[in-house]
Amino acid sequence: MDKVFINGLKVQAVIGVYEFERLHSQPLIFDIVMTSDLKPAGQSDDLNDAINYAAVSEDVVLLAKNSKPLLIERLAEEVAAMILQKYQPQDVTVKISKPEAVAAANCVGVEITRSK
Repeated sequence: MDKVFINGLKVQAVIGVYEFERLHSQPLIFDIVMTSDLKPAGQSDDLNDAINYAAVSEDVVLLAKNSKPLLIERLAEEVAAMILQKYQPQDVTVKISKPEAVAAANCVGVEITRSK
């Protein structure tokens, strides 16, 4: 299956279970892979036949900024569900990294894969 991907999408968002995390936004980094048949878009050269990665990116940024969940797992589920519903890929993998969550690590996070 073909893939459309977004790597390193940076968002400032409120997320976390601790009170100090709820006081200000922190950086999140999204890596998203959507599987779909890209042949129609390749043949037609028409954006309407493709998954518009710019639109997906805008939607992910808005969702992340407005959601303010406690758990990163919750945000990953929300993003995956939105993408599956709105953009109709076969499946989607959402990886969210929190680069400032653990001082001794470059980043921590979650990665989920969901299907239609």
